[in-house]
Amino acid sequence: MSWLEPFVGFAGLAEPVVLLAIAIGAFTGIVIGILPGIGPGVAIAVMLPLTYGMSPLAGITLLLGIYVGAYYGGAVTSILIRTPGEASSIMTMFDGAPMAERGEAERALSLAFASAFIGGIASALVLAFVAAPISQFTSRFGAAENFMAALLAIIFIARAYERQLGAAVMMIGVGLLVGTVGIDPTSNEQRFTFDWTALQSGLPLVPMVIGLFGIAQALVLLASTPEASGKPLAAFGKPQIGHFLEPLRYPRTLLRSLGIGTAIGILPGVGSALSTTMSYFAARRASKDPDSYGKGNPEGIVAAETANNANSGGAMLTVLTLGIPGDAITAIIMGVFIVHGIVPGPTLFADKPDLVYGIFAGLISINLAIILMLLFLARPFARLSQLDPRWLGAAILALCFTGAYSTTSSMYGVWVAMGAGLLGWACALGRLPVIPLVLGLVLGDILESTLRQTLTVSSGDWSIFLHRPIAAVLLLCCALAVLQPLLRQFKQGLRAREARS
Repeated sequence: MSWLEPFVGFAGLAEPVVLLAIAIGAFTGIVIGILPGIGPGVAIAVMLPLTYGMSPLAGITLLLGIYVGAYYGGAVTSILIRTPGEASSIMTMFDGAPMAERGEAERALSLAFASAFIGGIASALVLAFVAAPISQFTSRFGAAENFMAALLAIIFIARAYERQLGAAVMMIGVGLLVGTVGIDPTSNEQRFTFDWTALQSGLPLVPMVIGLFGIAQALVLLASTPEASGKPLAAFGKPQIGHFLEPLRYPRTLLRSLGIGTAIGILPGVGSALSTTMSYFAARRASKDPDSYGKGNPEGIVAAETANNANSGGAMLTVLTLGIPGDAITAIIMGVFIVHGIVPGPTLFADKPDLVYGIFAGLISINLAIILMLLFLARPFARLSQLDPRWLGAAILALCFTGAYSTTSSMYGVWVAMGAGLLGWACALGRLPVIPLVLGLVLGDILESTLRQTLTVSSGDWSIFLHRPIAAVLLLCCALAVLQPLLRQFKQGLRAREARS
């Protein structure tokens, strides 16, 4: 592959529809990131039906703009009112809010925006130059390898919720179960349809996602109180070029955070919150003055925001090369591929190279559009955090019903979304994670189809997973991923016994 080949994707951005999608997505993402309690998953779920009439590149860049923009926007409220717009912005709050309180809000925002920009651009470059070689490797995957890759993703998703392991496994199981509803594609037998004609086609993914993310969050917002509106915004002026270039004074922190953010983004189900946490504490451990972290150390903002935005390229990497979502948001974005009859995975580079490199170019353009918007509109954007969440909840609810109806052109989509919304609301009240359910729903079809294909080829012989080298390595990775926490607990138990004796 020529090093210039990925840049061919910029030609696809010449279409006015794609440029408009980038602008709207970036603007919406910033707004969603600033509004506490909503999150990009809600906005992407609501906007997904609108992408069906667009070209694949326009639809994907629209959703990617929301995805990336929310990371930037989350830093605004974290710094100015000590209220993280996103869970991944909590680490930014630790040092950004103290800087704002001592009159350095502009410097803190400039550090956050510049670090996120560096992370986003580097992440896009990694996606452009690493995805093609990885896809060449994964193109050798058969059904057995794809099954093991999907199983490893399921294990990683459960491992991401170690403090709620039982709940996460249960929710994955619910997602896998929901995915079986409908007519069995092999035997044509009806599964869990209860003689309802509508259920024979299964529970559609888009209304399910709209309900689990959009309607559930709308109900939470409707039941909330406008706490954020009572918090005053910290005063800040126009960004200064010196503060914007300040992250370059910390090259080690930048490189370390880029590596952590991209690597965590590749792991399925883990999410950006873990990457920002790991990056922040890695920078603190490496610092000569670790006690200054949490008291307004600019390097803490650099570490958190760089890793935060470096996730986007890593998460898209698994979608484009394996057809496996890196997180719940990329699982929703996969819906755009599926609706347009495009199969994400190893063959995508051969079938649609213009789309793949268009996504890369889109990520770079999205980061550029976001940084320009924030440099000139940071103050009006920040005032959005003062809105009453109950009004937002009502607006989201209306959009969710409209989107759910448009996906099926019938009330069936609305009823599915309402049922999923009530389930998501109950999960929010019970503090059960919804993301494993969505990923289980998406990965369930992959697991079932690839397992059947594998066992058909081997005439039911399970040893095929040991006879194929790549599948065997992936099986070993699955075993290690399961056994590692048990071994760690065993070692901790031995150390505790030695300490007592």
